[in-house]
Amino acid sequence: MTVVPAELRSRIHADYAAVRPLPSPWVRALWCAPFAMLALLAAPTYFHVRADVLQLGWSRGWGASLLQVVAGFALLAAALRESVPGRSWSAGAIGMWIATPIVLAIAVTFASWEASPVILPRGWWTVWMVCLSGSAATALPLVALANVLVARAYPTRPAVAGLLLGIGAGLIADAGWRMFCHFSEPAHVLSAHLGGVAVAALAGWRLAVMLGKPFR
Repeated sequence: MTVVPAELRSRIHADYAAVRPLPSPWVRALWCAPFAMLALLAAPTYFHVRADVLQLGWSRGWGASLLQVVAGFALLAAALRESVPGRSWSAGAIGMWIATPIVLAIAVTFASWEASPVILPRGWWTVWMVCLSGSAATALPLVALANVLVARAYPTRPAVAGLLLGIGAGLIADAGWRMFCHFSEPAHVLSAHLGGVAVAALAGWRLAVMLGKPFR
């Protein structure tokens, strides 16, 4: 057996340092809470709350938005768990994490349409661009912060973690944006608003890959 010189042993011993364990994914996800609250309240506060909020009622208005926020936080936590080596999700679980918020967004869209069917008769392209770009831009600060938290865990699959956190951030941003957008027409919501979620997901994926390169 090779005998390690005493000098080398002393140098290795001096280099030892205690490593602070990562908090649980849910605790780390809560660090994003201020950005999530900003994303939820930005559009309704800066502009105004949609005119048909009384017709929607609490459950299909703010209640549905808060449900989207909870789902978004769950996705952030899932991404933060995925970022820890050895705690990767299976392919089936990843599919569930992606499909569930899409189903939720579709359900909220049709529930809002049923309660207050407001169509978009003209200028649809301008409104479409405003909603898509606005909801995507609102999600970007949350995407950036969550990606920093993911990168600190040295993810082995940064693209997967980035995709999950991007969807979560997009869902949270849309929760606020839908409380400003006056139009509940499914064709508009499912293309423009879900389009904003898709842009946030792509941004999360791309940024995670960029930040994860030094660690792979």
